Amino acid sequence: MPAQLVESLELDVEAFLEAEGDAFSRPRLRSLAVWAIEEARPLIRPALIYDWFPVNGKTGSQLTVGGVPLHLGGHAELLDRAVEALVGVATIGPLLEERARSLAQQDRTLEAYVLGEVGVFAVGLLAKRLHTIAEEEAGRRGWGVGAELAPGQLAGWDVREQVLLCGLLDLAVIGVAVTETGLLLPEKSVSLLVGIGPDYEATKVESPCQYCARAGECRWKH
Repeated sequence: MPAQLVESLELDVEAFLEAEGDAFSRPRLRSLAVWAIEEARPLIRPALIYDWFPVNGKTGSQLTVGGVPLHLGGHAELLDRAVEALVGVATIGPLLEERARSLAQQDRTLEAYVLGEVGVFAVGLLAKRLHTIAEEEAGRRGWGVGAELAPGQLAGWDVREQVLLCGLLDLAVIGVAVTETGLLLPEKSVSLLVGIGPDYEATKVESPCQYCARAGECRWKH
């Protein structure tokens, strides 16, 4: 059975502003950030689900995770050293996104935007919790960890394979679904895969940004 966690999530204004960088340097936007953090807190329903699966059967750009063949494209070698993989999905639920849409419909576009950015930040915090789970399990075994990977994020890994990857987990438990085109719903949700094994050298989950198809345009590089 997959392991699951449903936890509270602490949102910090200064951490959010630091993540946003110069984009929120103007006083008006900083004030809106404070408002958006307070607005977001009661709207966030953080949840995550994950499980561990064997990695094997690599042939070129294809490998098998938990018996499911995945086509990772040119960066499939990032899992060459993986013996097992953590597959996880995290979400903050639909309420924040619904509130942002309502604000936009009231022509409060900037507020809707800032609230949406807080939602993205919150999902990122949950992704880091999944990183920690992978790091701690690898450390317990004396192994290392690979990079955070996901369909549509990793160049060459088609977002439609989200359906295959997420099919390894019972997403209904945390209220998440996947469309035929690979979109996670609620929208403020994220999936990831992290390989672990004795031949990895890293003890911290590596950033996927250098492999991401949107690396040149994304403000959320880490």
